[in-house]
Amino acid sequence: MDASQGLVNFSAGQVEVNGLSAVSGAESKDHDFLFNKEEKDAGVVLWHSIYEKLGSEIPSQFFTAFFERVKALGKKGNRLVLESESGQVITHIRHRYMELLRKIACEIAGDTIDVDLTEKSKEPNLVAPKENIRVQDSQLKSMAVTLNPNYTFERFVKGPTNEHALAAAMGAAANPSDFHNPLYIYGSVGLGKTHLMMALGNYVEANMSWLKVAYVPSESFQNELIYAFQNKSVHYFDARYKNVDVFLFDDIQLISNKADATQEKIFEIFNTLYQNRKQVVISGDRPPQSLSRLHDRLQSRFQSGLIVDIKQPNLETRLAILQARSEEMQLKIPFEALKFIAVKFTTQVRQLEAALIKLKFTSEYEKHPIDLQMAKLALRDMPGELEGPQVSIDEILRIVARTFHIDEKEIKGQSRVENIALARHTCMYLAKKLIPGMSLQQIAQAFGRTDHSTVIHAEKKITEYMDSDEGYAIQLQELMEDLQF
Repeated sequence: MDASQGLVNFSAGQVEVNGLSAVSGAESKDHDFLFNKEEKDAGVVLWHSIYEKLGSEIPSQFFTAFFERVKALGKKGNRLVLESESGQVITHIRHRYMELLRKIACEIAGDTIDVDLTEKSKEPNLVAPKENIRVQDSQLKSMAVTLNPNYTFERFVKGPTNEHALAAAMGAAANPSDFHNPLYIYGSVGLGKTHLMMALGNYVEANMSWLKVAYVPSESFQNELIYAFQNKSVHYFDARYKNVDVFLFDDIQLISNKADATQEKIFEIFNTLYQNRKQVVISGDRPPQSLSRLHDRLQSRFQSGLIVDIKQPNLETRLAILQARSEEMQLKIPFEALKFIAVKFTTQVRQLEAALIKLKFTSEYEKHPIDLQMAKLALRDMPGELEGPQVSIDEILRIVARTFHIDEKEIKGQSRVENIALARHTCMYLAKKLIPGMSLQQIAQAFGRTDHSTVIHAEKKITEYMDSDEGYAIQLQELMEDLQF
């Protein structure tokens, strides 16, 4: 049975279930009357089992976005009827998950089961319809900025400084317009905002091809608008943007100081899309309330949705990015060279990628494998934010906890168990040696102590350990090297 056909038929404005029919859409009442109590209960029981099984088969963010909004109407014979309030959810499940859903239903029921989806009756739409302007798809595509296919969620390296933005973008991609709308992503240049926006667009185009996506850099928007005014073709400009399903506007800060006409047009487009429940995603280099020259009502609109930020990647994330990109580029780079790059370039992901490109060229030109010495020489003229290693308490804590196989909270706690105390003393020792600008009192406070003498005591204990335990001395040296380079 085809995923778009079967028990429920909307093609003629009617809902038909086993010979019973009712008017669909705003004229319809609840579909529950089509089933008696026994059939409703049977549907709920079967759907509960299917739901549990689906949760183990589908990534959690997509499972939550789609299947939490589905409920069972009932089971009549070998047909299970499900319902959702969202037409987009229904369409997406039919296109992506119907085969899996039916397979699980048959396994659980021990029989052939046809699964059908229906949209729950809605009140009449009170939002005014969008402008009835038709533009050929080919014209729309020719005006669009092409999405870079390399920007995908799979290639985006997750870390503690970007995980919220990644989760938000994936949520909006999985469930456009029914997610937090608008979605506003902000952060400094080169941290991955454009990557996330294009990944969102690429996901929608690959998985929901019936939806129109517009990725719009602010400069392109400004240039197109000027052209439209000059050529008296604003109606085409409006059709280009008011009739999309997913609107991705990059670098909003660049229009914050533009003429009123530009900001008015953005506001007009935003309102049209928002009222028609289309997904809007905005990126900027700072939160909307900090865009002082952006019109107040635009700031207010952007603040009404979900705001997430991307911060500079920490050392572990920078290393993960370098490892992922070097594998993609088929580069064999020793860890100490990767660590050198990660320490030298701290503020932008683009810097890390540029460093790998430079190393690849140098290695191929000199016909020599990449090593730490080559990295230092090849990248010496590339300005880094830091010219030497900079270590943080958090990095020391994380690496020591991992080395000792204990939880970070235990190290900062009050336990005097020997292994935990040794890890705590090791952290204090490393902080004193590797963070010269940090006072003994600050180090003590970082580990929940009030007296700086605890750091002096820790240094004394570690010195004794090194003298009596050669294995520990080697381990400590390796920890220092890991943290420095």
